[in-house]
Amino acid sequence: MMKSVLLLPRRWHPLPVFGRPIDLIWTLLLILATVALGLYALTVGSYPMGLSTVWQALTQPERADPTVLNLVRELRLPRVLLAVLAGAAMALAGLLMQSLTRNPLAAPGLVGVESGASVTMLLIMVLWPQLLPPALYPLAALGGGLAVAALVAVLSWRQGISPLRLILIGVGLTAILSAVADLIITYGDIDHVESALMWLGGSLHRSGWPQVYSLGLWLLLAGLPLLLCHRLLNLLQLGESVALSRGLNVTRTMGLLLLSSVMLTAAAVANVGTMTFVGLVAPHLARQLAGDRHGALLPLSALFGALLVLAGDTLGRGLLPPLQIPAGLVVALLGAPYLMLLLARQRSR
Repeated sequence: MMKSVLLLPRRWHPLPVFGRPIDLIWTLLLILATVALGLYALTVGSYPMGLSTVWQALTQPERADPTVLNLVRELRLPRVLLAVLAGAAMALAGLLMQSLTRNPLAAPGLVGVESGASVTMLLIMVLWPQLLPPALYPLAALGGGLAVAALVAVLSWRQGISPLRLILIGVGLTAILSAVADLIITYGDIDHVESALMWLGGSLHRSGWPQVYSLGLWLLLAGLPLLLCHRLLNLLQLGESVALSRGLNVTRTMGLLLLSSVMLTAAAVANVGTMTFVGLVAPHLARQLAGDRHGALLPLSALFGALLVLAGDTLGRGLLPPLQIPAGLVVALLGAPYLMLLLARQRSR
């Protein structure tokens, strides 16, 4: 009887990625929350508007005031979309780092990827501002992030990539790159440095449709395929020996996933600056709802990251208008207490 049961074909599951109906419910609720917060964000700023005015500008542009139409469609809407895309990219990159290193405190900044992209951007923005057009900034950041990631991988290689050595070497390289960034900021041209400092804080003040298209393309190339890799990530969480016993090429898989994390980080850094805490906090918020099942973790982490950056940017624009507090600083103020709580819980175990 047991054999006959085991030989029955597996039935098609209506939720092949999420696995549980509750995961789909949480995903839909987070999507609704993101849309609601995005609509509210369109009303916030030095020129406040009512929701009905914003809705008219979005749905009936021919009847809207030209000034309002330009403000909503050319200034605020790209900023909201860029915040959503950047948050999703950083959250997915952070989740990949935590899964590859099997370390819940890992983030793209911990292994030097974010620092490599940031230093590359600083070199261009401060020392050679005419070297590249803004449309090519993501490619330059990707080159810097890839160079650091490759160096970390080579230095940590010992018959495979060791997660512990990956983190330790990444921390050392991050310290070196931080010193280089400080030198550039200290001795660079003051006008260029001022703009770079605003960008380093994780600001969306330079947002526009070109940035939205650029980051959206990178997220489509490096982020969307991850939804098909949730079973591989689940295997890697069980350890290399288990993954090898299931026929998984661990080295190649980890290399491709690391490349995806670098691409997502570099694209986000190039367009909105550094937001380290997003990649750390968003996956942990998703784990509170989905555990360690990556089929649900991937979309939930992306949505939590989008909400964090969008909320940080909305608060930064609405607290002290017309002063704009960079979204990265607001997210850090929200993420630092959570990090300390997480460390305290890890220590008590």
